[in-house]
Parts: sequence; structure tokens; C-alpha cells
Amino acid sequence: MKLPPFNFERPFFRGNLHGHSNHSDGALSPEDVINSYKAFGYDFIAISDHLWSDKRFCAQSILDCSSFDVSNFITIPSAEIHCHGKAYDNDGLWHFVANGLPLDFAIAKKTETAPELINRAIAAGAYVTIAHPAWYSMTFEEAMMVSHAHGVEIYNHSCVIGAMRGDGTGVADYLLQEGKRISLTATDDSHFKMPDAGGGWVMVAAENLAMHDIITALKNGHHYSSTGADIINLTLEDTHLEVETSPCFNIVVAGQGHKSLSYNGQNITKASFDLTALKSKWFRVSIMDQAGRMAWSNPYWFEDIL
Repeated sequence: MKLPPFNFERPFFRGNLHGHSNHSDGALSPEDVINSYKAFGYDFIAISDHLWSDKRFCAQSILDCSSFDVSNFITIPSAEIHCHGKAYDNDGLWHFVANGLPLDFAIAKKTETAPELINRAIAAGAYVTIAHPAWYSMTFEEAMMVSHAHGVEIYNHSCVIGAMRGDGTGVADYLLQEGKRISLTATDDSHFKMPDAGGGWVMVAAENLAMHDIITALKNGHHYSSTGADIINLTLEDTHLEVETSPCFNIVVAGQGHKSLSYNGQNITKASFDLTALKSKWFRVSIMDQAGRMAWSNPYWFEDIL
């Protein structure tokens, strides 16, 4: 059987879930940000400007860009939301990306905790992810505090090219080891102050190019993440996994503990794996091509798919 999201008769929409404009600390106007992503060939973006009381780099309202929506490109009301209490951050702030927020979502109160802020954003209907965990050295204890978020940024392009701290694999796999059913996203975190746009995105299998359908698909894990490589299909028969990809040289299936399976070669597009060798309750697929471009599936739990 084909695994989701590849088992749906739905189109894939390409989108950036984390980016900024001059509404907060980005260099470009919202219209210029939108036009840039249109030129890149995206279907949707989220201008997730910082929502916090500090006017140095934050906005005090959520941006409404719906007037720029057209039939083949939409924006999703979003914000990078903050509250106090994070270690290893110069401002002591937590960072979460909340996509699909109502425009009247309020700035966190000074006493609001990170778990409370996530709960409030989820209750408001948002898809909430843990932003750039490596960028500000998220500890595993902190990760567990916020493990009820929907997902983790497995890749943050701005943090890669600006700080070499954009990999979320450590926190993502720790949460999976602890049984947390998180999804994975690749994002830009674009500010347009350096070439940080168009480097990481999600491919979402949704019924329509509409905010509700995109957010629903994200919450259901019906997407994969990419920096330029593509996962074309995943098929599971009993415990035998078939992987189809764009041309790459490395396909890896990771499971719990330190177990993983890999297949390597020049311009490979298919690989087969016996997942009993993982001795794992879950697995996820990663690929890399000759140029270093990657793609990540969401985690799959055997009890859900067998």
C-alpha cells in the first residue's frame, strides 16, 4: 500500500511556513515577499512575523495579506510567537511558528509559559511547530516541555546559512524516541537580509489551495519536507518498504535507538528495505542528492499503518 501523503489523489502544493517581512524584522514589504515567492514557483507562503511586545524586532499584530491572494497563490495568516523562559536565547524567549492563526490572536502575557502558549495557539486552530531548535541550543528537557506542538523544524535555511545551526534532527529524533508523534517541516525563516529565501519548503498534499485545507493536511502529517530533492512514493507491504525518489545518491530509513538502513549509489531513484532490521516502532525516510539537496518524510508509526 502507498503511504500517506502519496496514497491520496490530491495535488502537492509547495509552501514556506516561516518567513518575515518589514512588518517585523524583515527587509522587504509583504508585497515584495509575496512576489519573490511567486517568482520562485511557490503555491503558498506564511509571513510569520514575530508577535511580541518588543518593538525592536517584533510586530504587535498579525499581518493580513489576504488582499494579495489569487487563484494560484495564497498566504496563510501566521506568526512567530514568543514568551519568556527559554535558556540560551539572548532575549530569553521561546520561538514557535503558528500557521493558520486568527488575526486577533493576542501577544503572550509576561507570565504565560511556553506550554500554555502552544496550547492557546492550537486551540485557536493553528498548526504549531518548534522553530530552529539547534539555533538556540534547545535542551532535551526543554523539548519535552513543548512536545505537544505539532512538529519540529527539521531544517531552517536562514539558520543554516547564517549560523550553521539549522538542523533539527537531534531534537526531532529525541522526541520520537520518547514516543512523541511529531511531524517535520523544512522552512526558510527568510528575512531577505541575506540570500535566505527559497532554500527549504514543505510539499503538502491538500484537497485545494485554501488555508483550511493546507492547515488540515499539515496537522494530519500529509506533507514531506525538502531543500530540493523529492520523495515521489513510499510503498509498504507488510514490513517491506519501497522508496521512489528524484535522482539521489543516498536514501536512509531511520528508526528508534541508533538503528538505520541505507542505500547508496549514483543517480538512484529506487530502494527497497526490510524494516524488521530496524526493530523499531517507527521509521522516517531521508534522501540526499549529489548537490547536497535533501528531503524528509514525516515519521510513520507501525501500529498506525500495519
